[in-house]
Amino acid sequence: MNRLKLLQDLVDQNKYENFLEIGSHKGKTLLPLRCKFKTAVDPAFRISPSFFLKHLYQNPDNLRNRYFMMTSDQFFDQKKSYLKKKGNMHLIFIDGLHTFEASLNDVLNSLYWLDPKGAIVLHDCFPPSEAAATPATSLKEAAGMNIPDWSGTWCGDVWKTIAYLKKRYGEALNINVVNADMGLGIVRLNNNQNKIDKDLDRGLFSKINAMSYVDLQKNPQSLINLCEFHEVPGV
Repeated sequence: MNRLKLLQDLVDQNKYENFLEIGSHKGKTLLPLRCKFKTAVDPAFRISPSFFLKHLYQNPDNLRNRYFMMTSDQFFDQKKSYLKKKGNMHLIFIDGLHTFEASLNDVLNSLYWLDPKGAIVLHDCFPPSEAAATPATSLKEAAGMNIPDWSGTWCGDVWKTIAYLKKRYGEALNINVVNADMGLGIVRLNNNQNKIDKDLDRGLFSKINAMSYVDLQKNPQSLINLCEFHEVPGV
């Protein structure tokens, strides 16, 4: 199981049509994914012409893709008219800035536009090592921190977003992390999204932010609902 297979399974099983990706970068997930309407957001796209043409040939639906070269905050703030016209998003994949604050903000913004029967998927929710889980504002910053056992793999502290959501919205959201591809978080609505108070609980944020990779490793099943794909309810 990897991110692309998980996303494609969700599209195929649920007949999803509207896909939004936060953090498309080189298009490695965006372009191979088969979904009718795809929207991509990234402040610095790096999609090579040859890769694009290859996947356009394999999947002509990529002609319908819409690209927004901006941050996710700018997108959600400035492109409300586009989102309203597009309608609810069935599937949202978040693989943007690998920080607790940024990934949480992306989820909270995404929930507003999520179809009641849709899903949000987050990458990097179960880092393979303490080094990979190092909090930093970028891969470049993490790489320059002289971290013991650094391998170049960086997930940041996105896992804290899952812990926050589980604690804050345990009854309103169905949350699981699939133990594959560095942790694939799946977030779905248990009830109407308008009933979710999306204001930040600063006390809870601070408490979760103070946690370490050691805390995650102690009991990932309890903290982030770590499981195997076949154990995810309704998938």
